[in-house]
Amino acid sequence: MIENGMPADGARAARLLLDAVVSQSGDATNDENMRAMTTALSELIGGASAPDAGDVVGASVVCLSWLAGHLALATRRSPEEVVADLREFIDVSTAREGVTGVDRVEE
Repeated sequence: MIENGMPADGARAARLLLDAVVSQSGDATNDENMRAMTTALSELIGGASAPDAGDVVGASVVCLSWLAGHLALATRRSPEEVVADLREFIDVSTAREGVTGVDRVEE
């Protein structure tokens, strides 16, 4: 079944991914954030009715595209510039263990 143009399993995967995003806290320790994320993602990665990989990838692309588009509008930049910043964050954080994204949010 399609939900707003997205397959229902893709929409469920997107919601589970968003649960993982909001499970993170800048005030929590890395261990606390890891436990919260594991709990948030448990249905996605180990549940009996876990969405298939295609639904998870599709949901990820939809969420990232929506967020990049909205951030681009809010900051008067192009989506490509926003994605370039995200790529830079990934490159920098690759060498840093325990970086969740919460650590590097800038105003």
